[in-house]
Amino acid sequence: MEICQNKDESMIDNNLLPLIIELNENTDIMIAVIRGRKFSYANPKLQNDLGYSLEEFYSMDFWDIVHPDLREMTRQMGLARQRGEEVPDSYELRLLGKQGNCFWVHIKAKNTSVEGERTVIVSAFDISERKAIEADLLRQKESLLLLLENNPVATVLVDPEGKTLYVNPRFIEYTGYGLEEVSTSQVWEENVLAEMPNRREIMRSWYQNLKEIGYSKGKVVLRRRDGERRFFNIHSVALPDGHIVLAAWDINDQVEAQKILQESQDRFKALSEASFEGIIITENGICIEANQAAEELFGYSREELIGLDVMSFTAPEAREIVKSQMMSASQAPYEAIVLRQDGTRVPVEIQGRSFIYQGREVRAAAIRDLSERRRAEEEIYRQSTNLQALFYNTPDAVVLCDSLHRILDANPRFFEFFGYSIEECRGFILEEVLVPEEMREESAFMSRMVSDGQAISRESMRKKKNGELLPVLVTMIPIASSGYYVLYTDISERKEAEATIQQQIKELEAKNAEMERFTYTVSHDLRSPLITIKGFSGLLLQDLEKGKTARLQKDIQRIINASGKMEELLEDLLELSRIGRILNPYSNFPMNQLCFEVVELLSGPISQKKAEVVVAPYMPWVQGDRRRIAEVVQNLLENAIKFMGDNERPRIEIGYFPGEGECVFFIKDNGIGIEAKYREKVFGLFDKLDQSTEGTGIGLALVKRIIELHQGRIWVESAGAGQGSTFYFTLPDVPDR
Repeated sequence: MEICQNKDESMIDNNLLPLIIELNENTDIMIAVIRGRKFSYANPKLQNDLGYSLEEFYSMDFWDIVHPDLREMTRQMGLARQRGEEVPDSYELRLLGKQGNCFWVHIKAKNTSVEGERTVIVSAFDISERKAIEADLLRQKESLLLLLENNPVATVLVDPEGKTLYVNPRFIEYTGYGLEEVSTSQVWEENVLAEMPNRREIMRSWYQNLKEIGYSKGKVVLRRRDGERRFFNIHSVALPDGHIVLAAWDINDQVEAQKILQESQDRFKALSEASFEGIIITENGICIEANQAAEELFGYSREELIGLDVMSFTAPEAREIVKSQMMSASQAPYEAIVLRQDGTRVPVEIQGRSFIYQGREVRAAAIRDLSERRRAEEEIYRQSTNLQALFYNTPDAVVLCDSLHRILDANPRFFEFFGYSIEECRGFILEEVLVPEEMREESAFMSRMVSDGQAISRESMRKKKNGELLPVLVTMIPIASSGYYVLYTDISERKEAEATIQQQIKELEAKNAEMERFTYTVSHDLRSPLITIKGFSGLLLQDLEKGKTARLQKDIQRIINASGKMEELLEDLLELSRIGRILNPYSNFPMNQLCFEVVELLSGPISQKKAEVVVAPYMPWVQGDRRRIAEVVQNLLENAIKFMGDNERPRIEIGYFPGEGECVFFIKDNGIGIEAKYREKVFGLFDKLDQSTEGTGIGLALVKRIIELHQGRIWVESAGAGQGSTFYFTLPDVPDR
């Protein structure tokens, strides 16, 4: 050994040297001597394990045999050791052999000096097996942790004292509680198991089972952190060291499913008994259950049906298809012929489905009697033929639309009504073809109604191809699941007749109203003067017979006065009748000029009352009978002057403001006012609120008649007695005023 060929050999007993050399050469420990950075000795174990010869070691640095991942770290430690710095004497390295073999060693390094040069004696123990075991344990630990972290089962680890050490993500997901929130068994009892009755007894029983038999399991109700109540299966195991592993499965859906299943089975039984269709349940073709409708359909009792092969009540020609449907487990409906107990053949529709019933795989079949449907189909065919004849020969226009409102077909009258050809209509949206823009909302409403299965009929307008509007009665009739019919009845002649009738009715009503007023006048207002004349004429005759002349003059004067009153009333009635029959030619004129003329005409009464009359400086031009409109203003102004009362500062204002399509004029005073209950009465014929005033009371009736003949309105507003009045009247707006 090179280590023994230097002057330090004197430090070793010559008798021991052969023994040391023999030990180094034959030991299972790898030994090397490093002087500086180079190998000065490598024992056979190191040579064999790394595959280098001694001569190759002499030419190598120590870190050349270190795995590249640790080489730089080892080099830095070696250089530091050479500089005399403190470095670890014991550490683990991964060595790399000549053939690429790699293994772990535990290094022990001892510093010494040879011929004044720093020397390191290195011994290495192969720890590859231990490292492999450690790596395997680490992998197992990581795999276990990965398994726990991704386990679909909620998992909890509890120490012997009842402290929770670990909860996996599934537990947090299931319950909403983190590790800190379920730290002890007391927290479990108070929070997680809060919904469980007798939870303390359950906890004690749980721990007792763990102690006695090593495990405990059962179904519990846990309260989630958000307060939701859910069912769980709990399975806990006691480990040898006293720790407890608890696994929990969320079975809430299963519990609910079982509950739903039970309810479903109850509903199935109830529905099957209530169904109008025959229902039989078979197992391997043998009837094991039947409802009442099936009994009625086949003519057997339930007890007679159970145990029968379905082929025994299937007609021979239908057995093949029934057998095929049952073997293929098809769920599609099909038609067949069945036999009643008395041999009657019945056409039916059958639809089957396989499922689990009472823990057995069975097949249920719903059997519908088609006898009525066949008769109905024949009737439908007959009606369809009649409908087709009606469709093409009806005097109404008829169009057939699908559920998307597209035109599918139309009868000849449709093309006559609206001027379209079938090519111009088919496939187009009905509304876009016929409905004017202003009728779209109404049409959309009718479409919604018919889409909901309701027939609807309404008078409306529809557009012809040339743009002309046609008044029609639109009738929309739904067709189940396929669209609807629309019938168009031409009502243009009827509408014209109705318009004529309405105009005649309106005129007749007006004449009747006028006749009523005249009748009232004759029966009431004209009667008073006649009574006066008749009464005093009788007294006059009596006085003449008796020669009493003292009262003659007074009686004659009363007769004259009554005759004058009657004449005045007759003149007013004549004037009222003329208004409806005699009008002057219409003209355009400025309203404020007319008002100034009327004010000037009434300057005498205005001065006598010392009234202030204010006319708006601007009022529009209007169109109408100028003389009659002047009568309106004059009558209203005279009324304002007449009913001013004892007001010391009477004031009358004549003004205007624009309305919607009309001009609104007003005459406002601060006179005696009108109570609300009299506002309509003042426009009545011969209605006078103050009988002591002059006139017959026909003035405002005349005003109302004139304004209405000009298509205007008139009304009065007043805050009440003593609050003044404002009379409003309107005239149509003149666009070019």
